[in-house]
Amino acid sequence: MNNSKLNNKGFSLVELIIVIAIMAVLIGVLAPQYLKYVEKSRVSTDKDNVVSIESALQVWAADPDASSVFPAGNTTVQLSRTTATVVPAGVVADALTNAGMSTTLPKLTNKQTFATVTITVNANSTTGAVTISNDLP
Repeated sequence: MNNSKLNNKGFSLVELIIVIAIMAVLIGVLAPQYLKYVEKSRVSTDKDNVVSIESALQVWAADPDASSVFPAGNTTVQLSRTTATVVPAGVVADALTNAGMSTTLPKLTNKQTFATVTITVNANSTTGAVTISNDLP
């Protein structure tokens, strides 16, 4: 019985190097796919944020009392990777607050697909109609 314990010396250095090499090859093959899926999820998140901002603005514009507050002409919401700006800021901030969203607009998180997104709110002063569009690719 003591003789069988002495013959069991564990893994050799060659066996350990082979296992490490196999793991490195697997990581090298799978890492690019993982990064691609992460970028897809970032793009999807950015598009969902733009859609939710547009929805909040449409809900606000559907209210007859609120839509008369929109200034005539274009109001733009500019989202980028570093900043999010609104010109003029007051009406859109009110619209987002009343729709239950935060007035702090999200920044874009994608790394490659698009650098900026512009949401344009066009209020017609004569008809009171408000149209909302974006320039998502």
